[in-house]
Amino acid sequence: MSVRSEPIEELLELCWTAAEDGLVPLDRDRLPTQLVCFLPHPIEPDGGLEQDTIEAMIGEGLVLAEGRRIRLSPAGVSRAREIVRRHRLTEVLLRNVLQVSDASMESTACQVEHILNLEVTEAVCAFLGHPPACPHGRAIPPGRCCEASQARVQPLLVPLARLAIGEQSTLAFIHTKRHVYLQRLSALGVAPGVSLSVRQTQPALVIQVGETELALDPQAGQEIFVRRRPPGSPSP
Repeated sequence: MSVRSEPIEELLELCWTAAEDGLVPLDRDRLPTQLVCFLPHPIEPDGGLEQDTIEAMIGEGLVLAEGRRIRLSPAGVSRAREIVRRHRLTEVLLRNVLQVSDASMESTACQVEHILNLEVTEAVCAFLGHPPACPHGRAIPPGRCCEASQARVQPLLVPLARLAIGEQSTLAFIHTKRHVYLQRLSALGVAPGVSLSVRQTQPALVIQVGETELALDPQAGQEIFVRRRPPGSPSP
C-alpha cells in the first residue's frame, strides 16, 4: 500500500522534535501518545499516526526499527531536517513579517512545509536574514545559504534606516499599518521596485527617488525595507 508523502513528512517532523527533547528511541505502538505534546492539534481517535505510515517509512529506509523501538535513520534525519527548516522559516515569515495570528501561523506553516522547494526555501531564509530560531524558540537548522555567507549580520533586505548616506538600494516592500501614510508615499512614487538612496539622516531622513528628494519621518526608516545594491551596479 502506498502512503502519501505528507503523513510521512509530518511524522518525520514530529520524530525530529521529539529527538530535540531527548525522547529517543520511540515506541512504535505508543507513538501517538509519545508525540501528542508536539502536535499543533489533537490526534483524532481513528486518524492518528497510522501504522501504515510507520511501515512505509521503514520500507523507505527513513526509520530504523529494533523490535518495538524505532528511530530516524541517517536518511530520515536528513529529510526531517529539511522539513523542519521549511516549517520554522515559514513561521518566522508569518509571525515577524506578516504578523498573522498564532493559529494561522501554525496551520499555514504545516501546509507550506510540504511544497517549498530548495530555491524558495533558501530565498526565504536570506530574506529573513538567516534567523537562528522560530517564534517558539526552537532552532532552525541552517542551510547552505547560511553556511556560505555571513548574512546573519548582513541580511538580504534591511530597513531603510540602516543604509549609509549615498548607498544605493531597491525598495522591496513597505510594512506599515499607517495606511494614509502608505498612500502618500505611493503617490510620491515610493513603491516596490523603485531605486532610492539616502541623502541625509539627521535631523531628518531624506531619500532620493529618481530626481526627487523626499523627507520622511523617523518611523518610515523602520517601515521601508530595501535590497542593497553593490556600488556601481545598474538600476533594476
